[in-house]
Amino acid sequence: MARNVFETLTVLVVDDSSHMRHLMLGLLRALGVGEVVLANDGEDAWAKYILHSPDVVITDAAMAPTDGFALAKRLRENDPASFGRVPIIMISAHTEVSAIERAREVGITEFVRKPLVPRTLYERLIAVVNRRQEAAIVASAPTSAVTFL
Repeated sequence: MARNVFETLTVLVVDDSSHMRHLMLGLLRALGVGEVVLANDGEDAWAKYILHSPDVVITDAAMAPTDGFALAKRLRENDPASFGRVPIIMISAHTEVSAIERAREVGITEFVRKPLVPRTLYERLIAVVNRRQEAAIVASAPTSAVTFL
């Protein structure tokens, strides 16, 4: 039986809007994501990240008191060996170049503009899952060089 590529994922959704959190919950469940953890700001997300160790973080950019940029920076800086590798998808209505550049500077993996389109979310999730699988393959490859002639 074919497995859903998302069924083993744990995704942390961070948004200060209850409506958006529950919309994301519904979309991720419809995509077959195994576990969805909800947080209402960056501080709540940090605590839940430590507790659940999600495979992917999806965060809104603009939240108070701790926004998605500060959360991403914290994830990237606190323990680069483990937290630094978690894919972070940022969702924002602010798509001006400065916001996208700021997102890149703090280590955002994918940037999605609002209003959220389910197909775009699916495509971004596939992209980060594929990158994680490629990284795992590279990491498990033997360290000695082999030459094929």
